[in-house]
Amino acid sequence: MINSADTLIDLDSKGGTGTLVETYFPWADEPVAAKLKPVRANPLPRGTETLLVVEDEPAVKLLACRVLKAQGYEVLSASNGQDALHVAHEHHGTPISLVVTDVIMPLMGGKVMALWLKTIDPKVKVLFTSGYTDEVVARQGVPSTGSEFLPKPYTPAVLVRRVREILGS
Repeated sequence: MINSADTLIDLDSKGGTGTLVETYFPWADEPVAAKLKPVRANPLPRGTETLLVVEDEPAVKLLACRVLKAQGYEVLSASNGQDALHVAHEHHGTPISLVVTDVIMPLMGGKVMALWLKTIDPKVKVLFTSGYTDEVVARQGVPSTGSEFLPKPYTPAVLVRRVREILGS
């Protein structure tokens, strides 16, 4: 039994039959919603630049592309480094301002792809992303200092703000 000043939690566990958890909360004199004040979130920054999202996980790529498009960016996408080089070569619109790329991907990783893209356009900025540990990312050759990096998982708001921050620098 756990008993705090306002809450009581009773646990009853029996081998082979399971566990019963009962939680007792204090009586409220008024609805909780009446006490809450709306929180005003700062609007997400917008942009019009062309971005290239390179991600081998389809769900992550789809989410990143949708979020960035919703903020006004023109978004190109690729599933790996080789595909990204092809997309960049075939793109004849506004120059790509920023590449948001996973570090570790099949066929060609983010570091090698970014090096190739920078030979074509040295001004292109790169934001590396990864769900791997810092040690694994460092072994792939992405320096921990001097490179823009966003660890996964990230929220849509964090992605949008980080992209705008890099483009504004």
